[in-house]
Amino acid sequence: MSAIAPTQITFFEFLTPLVASGEKTITIRDFNESHYQPGSQVEVYTLESNTKVCDIVILAIEPLAFDDINEFHADQESLPLDELKHLIQQVYPDQQRLFMISFSLVDAKAGSN
Repeated sequence: MSAIAPTQITFFEFLTPLVASGEKTITIRDFNESHYQPGSQVEVYTLESNTKVCDIVILAIEPLAFDDINEFHADQESLPLDELKHLIQQVYPDQQRLFMISFSLVDAKAGSN
């Protein structure tokens, strides 16, 4: 039936401090990387060195056309809009159909005394 939702996600190393600080709250991916399950906890790793950075909770997955990426997405990505669009074009060349994955940082201190 449906594939098992992924339990890990990778980000470029230069973006991981933004994820770990809670400043970056969305990621834009293509269809192949859109199968996360809202409500699930996912481990964040660096793409380059496969180093674990933190955990996030997936909040939502929504379709997003490349042409519809705007300042809201740039703000949520914690990147300038032109830089965000350039990065997405490099990673997903010629793809118009994308997905916005919203997430929140799991507080590592929660529950520990």
